[in-house]
Amino acid sequence: MSTLPSPLPVTGTNLNRPESVIALADGRLYAGDKEFGVIRVGERRDPSARVDWPFAEFVPNGIALLKDGTFLIANVGPEGGAWRLTAPGKVERFLGEQQGVPTTPLNFLYPDLDGRIWLSLCTRNVPRTLAFRTETAYDGVIGVVGTSGRMDIVATGLGFCNEVRVDPSGHWLYANETYARRLSRFEILHGNRLGPRQTVAQFGVGTWPDGLEFDSAGDVWVTSIISNRLLRVDADTGTSEIFLEDCADDVIAHAEEMFGADRFGWEELSLGKNFSLRNISSLAFAGADLRSVYLGSLFNHGLSTWRAPVAGHAPEHWNYGPTVLD
Repeated sequence: MSTLPSPLPVTGTNLNRPESVIALADGRLYAGDKEFGVIRVGERRDPSARVDWPFAEFVPNGIALLKDGTFLIANVGPEGGAWRLTAPGKVERFLGEQQGVPTTPLNFLYPDLDGRIWLSLCTRNVPRTLAFRTETAYDGVIGVVGTSGRMDIVATGLGFCNEVRVDPSGHWLYANETYARRLSRFEILHGNRLGPRQTVAQFGVGTWPDGLEFDSAGDVWVTSIISNRLLRVDADTGTSEIFLEDCADDVIAHAEEMFGADRFGWEELSLGKNFSLRNISSLAFAGADLRSVYLGSLFNHGLSTWRAPVAGHAPEHWNYGPTVLD
């Protein structure tokens, strides 16, 4: 089924894999881009600003904005690592093996208000499609980089760890586990340690969680690949409500059949591209009232735009100044 009576409006054009989105209070909007690393949405694409990636299989995934105006980029390609965009078309290694970050796909990175950077390493499987299956999915880890500049692994055994974010209270780190099909959280303890994993929500048929954000009430909004779902999860009860869906019942049934048979791969993951939301992967609340939602995706060439019934929580970077792309 689809809850979309018609395609949502799209902001921006000619984006290439805008998987991750950053919105600022003054209206600036940035998205990850396979050619440019990060691009300011709505600006003309300057061909000279294309990045000469250090690896043939460099795949920009999650992005983050630092206070100095540079951007961090997670490489979900096999070489992994965190990279910093220092100027249009210019990247340098930010975190790698010398800092304890293994050569394995890095899905997402999240700088928090306490100066830590949380890292989501989705799998050590080679190729990573092996982690798209229930029997081999549980090798994802969460790492943290504190004042030492080195990464410490603080959680293991995650089912393809995807986006991670600290909640508005600062007490919990939330994580989406795509192929364990659950939203988990960990209490943040003294010394940058994490408590045991707690299941916030276990998702059922048609939901493979990817991106997450918090709203002003402390609830969690989650995007799902394939089904192109946008859900709100009650952080206290774990109950969820679907607000958007853009797929077909037979497509979800086929994906479920392949997933249940441990035959799920790129073809199944990509099924959502055949619908207007094009495999949504992330969201960012924006606008003066924080109710405009921009949806990142794996295959769209712009950002689908929607109006939420509640305001989002202002992210850490909300009031940051100029960036290297301005």
